[in-house]
Amino acid sequence: MTENEEILRGRFARNLSHYRKALGLTQIELAEKLNYSDKSVSKWERGEGLPDLAVTAQIAAIFGLTVNDLIAEKPRKHLLTTRNKTIITLMSVGLPWLVATVLFFLFEIIFPDIKGWWLFYIYAIPASSIVAIVFSAIWWKKIHLFASISALIWSVALCIVLTAAVPKITLIFIVAAVVQVLTILWFLIKKQ
Repeated sequence: MTENEEILRGRFARNLSHYRKALGLTQIELAEKLNYSDKSVSKWERGEGLPDLAVTAQIAAIFGLTVNDLIAEKPRKHLLTTRNKTIITLMSVGLPWLVATVLFFLFEIIFPDIKGWWLFYIYAIPASSIVAIVFSAIWWKKIHLFASISALIWSVALCIVLTAAVPKITLIFIVAAVVQVLTILWFLIKKQ
């Protein structure tokens, strides 16, 4: 091992440990987010190895950093706090509702005789769920991800029922129930 590689491993190890602790994550929680074992995270933090570049980029994204930050000589003092992550997530989840409100307003003014523009708000539910899924996968615990996926499943079914004028369309909720059961089983498998 060259001297430069040893320095790089040491910096990465120190910074990884620093940022993980700053976010209040255990090695197991970080490993789950990366789909790796906690032994790998422990090895990286001891400077006994480095993750590949794709995993390093994933770690940087979880911490809200760049790859350069992970190998910098000194760790950054300011990370996205849980409070800031919550605010960013809520603002992002609220964006589809803003779009729905603007569309509702415009269409009510432009086409006042046509009814049903309130469906924009119903369509905002799955859009918000997709945004929540992304942020849950990056920053939050698996229960948040599960809740976001569940909201997406049921809100898509609701959108289909309220939009499609097809007999017996409400049977789509049976499909949603099956998808929900499969989601539960998937999370149970991932937990093990």
